[in-house]
Amino acid sequence: MRIRLSLAVRLWPLMLMSVLVSPALGEPLNLDRLIAEAVRENPSLRELRQRVEAARSRVPVAGALSDPVVQFESSNIPLNSFALNRSPITGNQVTISQTLPFPGTRGAREEAARERVLTAALQVEDREVAIANLVKQVYFSMAFLDRAIEIAEQNETLLEEFVRIAESKYAVGNGLQQDVLKAQVSLSSMRDRLIGLRADRCRAAALMNLVLNREPGSEVGRPEAVELSLPTSDSNGYRDRAFSTRPLLAGIEHTSLMWKAKEREALGQRWPNLTFSVGYRQRAFMTFDPVQGSDFLSFGVGMNLPIYRGRKQNRLAAEARANVKAVGARLETARARIAHQIEVLTIAMQEHRDKADLFRTAILPQARQSLDSALSGYQVDQVDFLTLLDSQVTLLEFEIDAYGHIIEHEKKRAELEAVVGVRLEDQTGRGR
Repeated sequence: MRIRLSLAVRLWPLMLMSVLVSPALGEPLNLDRLIAEAVRENPSLRELRQRVEAARSRVPVAGALSDPVVQFESSNIPLNSFALNRSPITGNQVTISQTLPFPGTRGAREEAARERVLTAALQVEDREVAIANLVKQVYFSMAFLDRAIEIAEQNETLLEEFVRIAESKYAVGNGLQQDVLKAQVSLSSMRDRLIGLRADRCRAAALMNLVLNREPGSEVGRPEAVELSLPTSDSNGYRDRAFSTRPLLAGIEHTSLMWKAKEREALGQRWPNLTFSVGYRQRAFMTFDPVQGSDFLSFGVGMNLPIYRGRKQNRLAAEARANVKAVGARLETARARIAHQIEVLTIAMQEHRDKADLFRTAILPQARQSLDSALSGYQVDQVDFLTLLDSQVTLLEFEIDAYGHIIEHEKKRAELEAVVGVRLEDQTGRGR
């Protein structure tokens, strides 16, 4: 009986540690600051932003007139002397011409370029949402791994104590070798698990450095404790918000507007462009010149003849109309995919929420009660050592599983935010 009481005195402090969360050392990571850093520093986002600037530079080019043409010519030069002052019809002429497209064509071309800019800008916004989701996924993984490592280390300490107790009892003839071996196997298994958890934590930190564009091996820090957030809507509410706010869908709509503008441009090109010109002709003064050596001024207008519109402009317009329909189908597909993703994510969130609540209200209290009962029974020789060991290991495993469901719920919520395209608000109105 004295051995049993001594065992209880030695184990209770360790068991108490196993159900408490150790405070994080140092200032914990702030998720919002990490997201801001990733959005600012991520090289893929910088590339997309430069593509937007490149597309924006094309807008004034698309709406500009073609360059005027300056032409110089010397005409009517006699072949017998190549002199420029022997004939009144010989002279030098400078002509300036400018082509004006059919009205509306230039505006349609510029509008198509603007829609391309808006599409590219919305792609940046959608990528920012995806980057934020990636940061959250890694952040929550790190939070889970930190907690799992913490619990596993506490379990390792407790199992070491179990091994010492089993060895001590076996040495004095009050225990079984089976108890010693079982405790040693459990301890080795826990140490193996710790090796894997620590390696996973290092990999998660490396991925975070990559997303943040930091140097490999940079210190990442420790995430804040993650709590279970409250639902803000149902799948229909999330779907309606996604259809109205998701940058991806808005970008597809602007792509459709771009092709509609290209169709108007192609239809405008079926009509002639007008080219206006003005010329100045310099002539040498000659006594027998009927106009007494006066210089000449000339005006002209020309136009192209779009006689191949059936093979060119009409085909370009048909291409644009086909692309409008293709983009419409793409938009419909994207909406259906988003609706499906929202449905799946809301189901998964509810599943993890229900399981987290079950662990909090039933499984963990029952596991702690089972451990208390096993310890009490062990003290009066009604429960063997292996049952006590199994009860303690099971409790710590349940603690990891319970926190895992909280983490998975928050991961699914982060995915949902990426699908919807905006950050969701909890019931207090605070952005997460």
